[in-house]
Amino acid sequence: MLRLPLFLLLSLALHAAGWLLHGKAQPPALSAAQTREAPQVLRLAAVLQQAAPAPVKLPEQPQPQPQPQPQRQAVVPRKAPVPKPATQAPEAKAKPALVAQPTQSQPVQAQPTKTTSQSPVVVAAAQVVPTKSVAAQPAAEVFSAKPSFRDPPRQPNYPAQARRRNQQGEVLVEVRLDALGRQRSLNVLRSSGVDSLDRAALEAVAQWRFRPETSGGQAVPSRVQIPIRFALTASR
Repeated sequence: MLRLPLFLLLSLALHAAGWLLHGKAQPPALSAAQTREAPQVLRLAAVLQQAAPAPVKLPEQPQPQPQPQPQRQAVVPRKAPVPKPATQAPEAKAKPALVAQPTQSQPVQAQPTKTTSQSPVVVAAAQVVPTKSVAAQPAAEVFSAKPSFRDPPRQPNYPAQARRRNQQGEVLVEVRLDALGRQRSLNVLRSSGVDSLDRAALEAVAQWRFRPETSGGQAVPSRVQIPIRFALTASR
């Protein structure tokens, strides 16, 4: 099978060389057999050219492009501050010391001076008269035989224990009031002899409200004595 294509190619090459050599000379007349073979040779040559595989072009690989290198900033070295030379204070020039030269001086005789007796100066000191601070002295306490009340006084409660025991008696209570009529102290001057009666009398008087006592149109402290009698026959 391979000989036939090679033979055809060889014949074609010979014919082409003959044409080139003769130039414009007309080719010799071909026989009927040759005229029949020529188209077949051309057809086979065209078929072989079509059947020949086209060269496969390999894809070109992209060449790596050089990447730009980052520019490095030039580091400028900082100059260390040059220490300034310490200014030296100008040295004070020592002035030449003045040497006191001894001078010839005549001795001075001390002349007696007349002393005049001066009279002592008497400075009269201002006499400070001590002023006594006038303090408001508290008004003297007065005794009130008939005290006045802001509110009607409440009668003391008769203790139930003393009522059951049939205990009776009289209690003398003393009350000290200030200039506003408020109670300052409260005590028993004379006891009834029964503790429950004495306590009942003090509890009752402690609730009373007095009016201030006046003397010369001025409110003064006062002292009041109030007798309180506990009796079973007394009306309650």
